[in-house]
Amino acid sequence: MWRFYAIATIIVFAIGTIAFAHRVATNGWTLRPDTKQTRSTAYGNGNSGFDMTPAPSFVGQGSWVLSALPSCFTQQSAKEGPSSLLVRDIPPERDRIAPGTTLHRGNCTVAVRADDIWVTRGRDRLRVPPDARLYSTPDGLTLVYHLGDYTEIRIY
Repeated sequence: MWRFYAIATIIVFAIGTIAFAHRVATNGWTLRPDTKQTRSTAYGNGNSGFDMTPAPSFVGQGSWVLSALPSCFTQQSAKEGPSSLLVRDIPPERDRIAPGTTLHRGNCTVAVRADDIWVTRGRDRLRVPPDARLYSTPDGLTLVYHLGDYTEIRIY
């Protein structure tokens, strides 16, 4: 039995040696890695040679924009659905903030226009598209946004 183990060992060793020699001969492996790399001395910081650009501005539009910018407004509640079902939830016209009014909260500015509302903070510009109205109610600042037969009411 030991003869079979000896013959098997010799066969495995011979095949392994032939495979290794072939791999080295075809440059598949190198016996010693090439380390001819020189390190250059870094001067300055990682940004040298590059212009630093300011942070990009945030631009968008939708009924959600009053709460999109941190430290501007925090939404307290929202209702949305068919306009006919939300008629009673719309504040009276006497509570509407007049077009042309500018409101400030934190570092945000809200420009109330006839049909839309603009919110700016630094270079960020957001818009609530027409048909949007802003109301000052006892519950807080109320945004009413109509889109066809669909209405959204958000209280901040």
